[in-house]
Amino acid sequence: MTFLAPGFFLASLAAAVAVVALHFIVTRQPKAGVLPTARFVPDLQATSTARATRPSDLLLMLLRVLLVLAVGAGLARPIFKPARSARARVILVDASSSVRDIAALRDSARQYYMDGDAVIEFDSSARALQGKASDSLANIQSSKASGRLSPALIAAFRAASGIRDNADSLELVVISPFDVREIDAATDSIRILWPGRARLVKAGVGEAPARAQPERLQLRGAARDPLAISVAKLGTAAGNNSRIVRDARGADDSVWLTSGHALIEWPANDRPLGAVPRAPVDTIGGVVTGGSLVISAFPRKWAYPADSIRGAAVVARWADGQPAAVEWPQKSGCTRSVSVPLNPVGDLALSSDFVRFVGAIARRCSDDIPYVAVAQAEMASLAGRGSLASHDDFKSRDDVRSLFAPWLLAVALLAAIAELLVRRRRSEAVSEADVQRSRLGRAA
Repeated sequence: MTFLAPGFFLASLAAAVAVVALHFIVTRQPKAGVLPTARFVPDLQATSTARATRPSDLLLMLLRVLLVLAVGAGLARPIFKPARSARARVILVDASSSVRDIAALRDSARQYYMDGDAVIEFDSSARALQGKASDSLANIQSSKASGRLSPALIAAFRAASGIRDNADSLELVVISPFDVREIDAATDSIRILWPGRARLVKAGVGEAPARAQPERLQLRGAARDPLAISVAKLGTAAGNNSRIVRDARGADDSVWLTSGHALIEWPANDRPLGAVPRAPVDTIGGVVTGGSLVISAFPRKWAYPADSIRGAAVVARWADGQPAAVEWPQKSGCTRSVSVPLNPVGDLALSSDFVRFVGAIARRCSDDIPYVAVAQAEMASLAGRGSLASHDDFKSRDDVRSLFAPWLLAVALLAAIAELLVRRRRSEAVSEADVQRSRLGRAA
């Protein structure tokens, strides 16, 4: 057993020693003697303080020591340390839209998993599997969200701190198709923070679905819509089977959507799909999607509440992290809603950053994007070199729950109540004795 905050227990030991020492300083009635001036002495009990060779009020002393030690031990949060094995694993399992064969990926994950390992499922975010991870691995399903290795690696550090006491060495295992879309600018910097090598398991690649012949990006809106300038500058590079709708959605759009295309509802003035009016309206300085960042002053009139975009993937975010555009997967194709305003005055639509942003917003649906494997040089950088990470390379988590702390604090509470009752009974007994002595004195 060990304590997560041993300072509290050490302080309680010092307090317990002080309690015992104080009980050796007793207050007692001195020997009686006849004084000629005794008639001037008040009729009160006379006491004096002296050191004793044995503690006074032994029961009270034991209750007080128990109270102090129980409080200190409870605040120190005792936990049992399990026996260490030679190695434990932190397993990152890809469950993003990059996975084409989820059954093969599950099989690879079960092959590497052992009891005591930490398992993290990730797509655009990372989630630690709770409970019995072996059962959760069998039920993993690929999502429509794109994969991101950076948040998964960050979650791996926290998971490693949670299992560091279980093993001498920690191994990082990443099971993924390793699509190039899952690597961003921060991935290498985060990976360097994990000491030692990692095991990269390529799984779940499968076969890419057949894709329709690319078509030119379509735009339907007002005659002098500034977004038409950005679409024109994209040219044939925007051939991705997508349509941007700036006015009301029509029957032709439904036919377009069921044909496996991306329908992008980007209203010029009306409320975007799934959005609600923002109160109050504010101004934000930038918006980003994928690797495209646009710096400008955007008035934000709309917001996406969590309830209205449940089941949707965020495809663009404002500078403060709030959703600026979302995507709903359909049986065939997908629907996107964009709340980014475009001022008809100014040259924002002509800027290369905004043109790239429009191209990223108008990309193929997630399940129609071709798979591109991570280059060998990047794979080697992710794998790293050297020995496995040591458990000393990770700090212990300070939010571990102690199962014993509530019980120890309950014992302290009971000891405090018992001490109060004992002192009350002693006080009543002393008062009764004083009354009896007073009666005897008057009778004499």
